[in-house]
Amino acid sequence: MNLLSIQNISKAYRLYVGPFKTKDFFALRDVSLQVKAGEILALVGESGSGKTTLGKLVLRLEKPTKGKILFDGVEISNFGKEYTRYVSVVFQDPASSLNPRMSVKETLEEPLIVHGYKGRGERILNVLLEAGLSEEYLHRKTYQLSGGQKQRVAIARATVLGPKLLVADEPTASLDASLRRGILELFLKLKLKGVSVLLITHDIRSVEYVADRVAVLYKGRLLELGTKEQVLKTPLHPYTKYLIQNIPAEHPSQRKTIQAFELETHTEEACPFYPLCEHRMEECRTELKEAFIDGRLVLCNIY
Repeated sequence: MNLLSIQNISKAYRLYVGPFKTKDFFALRDVSLQVKAGEILALVGESGSGKTTLGKLVLRLEKPTKGKILFDGVEISNFGKEYTRYVSVVFQDPASSLNPRMSVKETLEEPLIVHGYKGRGERILNVLLEAGLSEEYLHRKTYQLSGGQKQRVAIARATVLGPKLLVADEPTASLDASLRRGILELFLKLKLKGVSVLLITHDIRSVEYVADRVAVLYKGRLLELGTKEQVLKTPLHPYTKYLIQNIPAEHPSQRKTIQAFELETHTEEACPFYPLCEHRMEECRTELKEAFIDGRLVLCNIY
């Protein structure tokens, strides 16, 4: 069952390109995907691919230029304040998303007060323990915590209202490698409780550890979507192959020569990877075909 359905979403920003001249820049173009109940779907791609923009649209922090987003079969613009009970967020940098003047207890209690939640003390303690922190942290100020502890508090705050969907935007990017595994384990525990996670990341190893399915974005276009095993082990789109081949090595002895690309900031071709693709054809300038291969989606004219 699909909990979240993103249907033909496009997001354009108006750019000023000269005196009295503007131009639309599409951060997302005609993106469609679904997040199932109790699933971890990873959005991967380089900086500027549109991952965070898509997350903002799901959180209603931005409005789409075209298309619609359904949550439990209802367009998200039709929800009121209750939407923040169903859909919550974990930001990249917990230091900037947590108020340093507030204690951990106050941080976790705030959303409960906003929504008139009863039995707040018990709920606060439960989510804190589930996040891997003990009761003694309740009265500490958030600035007194380490980076990993802050992110655990941020996850506890995001889950204190019992959401059905969690949007996690680069949740381990600001943490040391030794702390990332523990944070990812929390997402797996949430999955076991039936919570869906939209994981926005450029860290392929995190995807490999926790994701069920993977969606690959590049310059605002969804180029490939399939199970984790399909996308990571047998990628189809040339961009996905490039992304997988150039994962940073875990150890210096495993380093390999990185294929260098002179990246363009914008392209008018139908396929955004056209200028860099060794398989490009003339038709890739004007059209981009959808293909379904072994149950997965790939937007590429070579299939």
